[in-house]
Order: sequence, then structure tokens, then C-alpha cells
Amino acid sequence: MLRGDNIADPRSLEAVFQLMMQRAQKVVDRSARSVHEQGLSKHTATLSDRWNEAQFLLITACLLAILMAWLMGARNKLLQESHLRSEQLDIARQDLERSNKELRETMLSKEEKEVMIKEIHHRVKNNLQIVKSLIRFQMDQVKDEHTLELFNECVNRVSAMALVHEQTYLSKDLANIDVSAYLTHLTRDLCYAYTIDTKLELDIKINIPTLGVDTLIPLGLLINEVISNSLKHAFKGRDKGTIIVHLDGDDSGLHLRIGDDGVGLPDKSNWDRPNSLGMDLIHTLAGQLGNTVHLRPGPGTVYELLPVQEQRRKRA
Repeated sequence: MLRGDNIADPRSLEAVFQLMMQRAQKVVDRSARSVHEQGLSKHTATLSDRWNEAQFLLITACLLAILMAWLMGARNKLLQESHLRSEQLDIARQDLERSNKELRETMLSKEEKEVMIKEIHHRVKNNLQIVKSLIRFQMDQVKDEHTLELFNECVNRVSAMALVHEQTYLSKDLANIDVSAYLTHLTRDLCYAYTIDTKLELDIKINIPTLGVDTLIPLGLLINEVISNSLKHAFKGRDKGTIIVHLDGDDSGLHLRIGDDGVGLPDKSNWDRPNSLGMDLIHTLAGQLGNTVHLRPGPGTVYELLPVQEQRRKRA
């Protein structure tokens, strides 16, 4: 019997085909024997019926052979498609494994690079500390007060740069350094560096959470110059005073207000004509930040740094 669960098996179809051919042959043989034994006239009708049955079986066998050939072709096609899909899946699996391996190597490489960069910042900070020590050692050999003051300013500038590298080394994200922590640390270090009798209050307002090293270094140097100038000149003869550092920003750039509430400049009309290294640095560093420097009216000395684009809009 030909069952439904093996109809697609070419061997089963071949067995059925042979069985039908055998049955057809038996029908023909019986017909021949019947004619020989009983006479042609008596079995003409029977022979005709047997012959029709044999033709039916032969036609059925041919149809089964055609069906078998078609099923074999379909089976071969399915096998080829299955083999092709298997190869494609294998290629996709290999690509995925290769991508995962490259991703792991990239992640490891990124971590290694961050460690190396942190180590570089740490070494730069240490080298700057050595430079500071050498300058201070040289200061011990100097007796002139003006020269000592210049050396001290140089030490403070080196400290401002070293502090950026220290904050970078301690930061989890090398591209984003805590601005408030850096500027607060810098301002307090400067106040400790200058021994003055005035009781100082720090008015520090930072509304920018993080900045990169490329921005923090010129910003720190600029604030160092202004605050150093305030600590040297603004509070002479005063019992108390305030150092002001306000930093904000928007899409146009940084907005910085920095200075003091001290005695003010003796001649505010010529404040923007650089006649010292400090003022030269302030203007140069402001330009690096994309800002212009302005002196705010009122008591004390307060500089305001505005983005160049905003200043152009105000003039227009």
C-alpha cells in the first residue's frame, strides 16, 4: 500500500510502479491462457475487458512514473535550496562572530587609549609641578621684588595649567571635565598663594557642568590673570572684599564675568590698551575662546567676556 507519510519517497513510488506492471502482466497472461483453454469465441468479451483493465493499469503506471519524476525533481530542488540556506546561515554566523570579535577589540582598544591618555595627563601634571619647583628654586636666588613678582606670576600660570591636567586625570570622562570643581579649586589656590590681610569672599556661580581640555586651559589661564591682578591691587587698605567668577553659556559661546569689588582701575578710559603681559594674555586668551573683553561700569574691576557673534549683534 502507498501511504501518505511516504508518498514523497521516490523508492516507494518505484515499488508501486513495478507492482502495477506485474499486475498488468498477470492480467495479460490469464487472458492468454483463457483463450487457449476455452476457445477464442467464448472469451472474446472477457479478453476485451481484461485488455481494458491492463490499459488502465499501464496508463496509471505511466502517470505514477511522471508523478515520481516530478516529485524527485521537487525533492532535489528542496535539497539544493536547503543546502544554499545552510551556507548562507553559516556565512552570516561567521560575519557575526567576526563583528563581535572586532567590537570587543575596539572596546578594549578604547579603554586602553583612555588609560594611556590619563597617564599622559598625569605625567604632564607632574612635569609642570617640576617646572614650578624649578622656578621656586630660582626665586630663592632672587632679591629684587619686581623680579620675584614676575616669577610668582609665572608659577601661578603653570599651576593653572597643571590643575587642568590633574582634573582630567581624575575625571571619568576625558572629554568632559567638571568646570565648577576646577574653577573653584583654581580660585581658592590663587587666594592662598597671595598673602593679603583682606578677608575674601568668593562669589562663584558656574552654570556650565562640563567642558573639554582645549577650552578649560585658556579659560583657566584667563581667570588666573584677572584674579591675580585683583589680589595684587584691588583690596589695598580694605578689610574685606569679594572675588567674582560667573560663568554661563549658550549656543553662541561662553559668557564670563570675572573681577572684584575693590578700588577699581585708576584710569578706566585706557583699560583696553594692553601695556603688560597680563593684559596681553587676557585679550589673547579671550580670542582663543571666541570672546571679546569688556570692562563693566560700576565699582570695582569686573571684566565681561562675550562671544564674538553676540557682540556683533549688539553693535548692529
